[in-house]
Amino acid sequence: MGEYVFAPYTGQEYYELNIQGFKRRLPMVRVDEDVWIAYFDSLGDREFISHCANILVDYLRDTELLMTAESKGIALVHEISQKLGHPYYVVCRKELKPFMKDPIVVKYKPITSRHELVLCIDGRYRDRIAGKKVGIVDDIVSTGETIKAMKKIVEEAGGEVVKTVAVLVEGEYRTDVQHLGILPLFKKSK
Repeated sequence: MGEYVFAPYTGQEYYELNIQGFKRRLPMVRVDEDVWIAYFDSLGDREFISHCANILVDYLRDTELLMTAESKGIALVHEISQKLGHPYYVVCRKELKPFMKDPIVVKYKPITSRHELVLCIDGRYRDRIAGKKVGIVDDIVSTGETIKAMKKIVEEAGGEVVKTVAVLVEGEYRTDVQHLGILPLFKKSK
């Protein structure tokens, strides 16, 4: 990808996120000795999700099915699927469940975890994905590992990923994900 976008950290408690006129204050969280992030959590923020879905829906019009990973992308994918008139969407789970029959399982390591994780779907969803144009939806993309894992699941199920969207990308501009904004990383000036 490209160069990381760093903004100066001067002790501020919040970062003001602005998505086409819709604003939220994000708390600053230290993640390394001299690096901070603006913590983005859209869970339960119905107004914000609806605003973002209204923008992203146009980009996803040529999809036949949407996919996300649990849990923060679920509300967004639900809202967009409803606007597109899709009867279903697929949620990738982060652990195998006893009820899953012939699951599709992909191992991956996101930036937010210290250990390798799994992303999986019940094998019964293969029929919903096979032969479909799939749009992948996420709330925020950091390294892109979760997106890559979802793409592998779609391919193994016989679908084709035609669009990838997120509300935000973190730290750098990306051309592989349609997004509504870049969330900079923050670094203390020396």
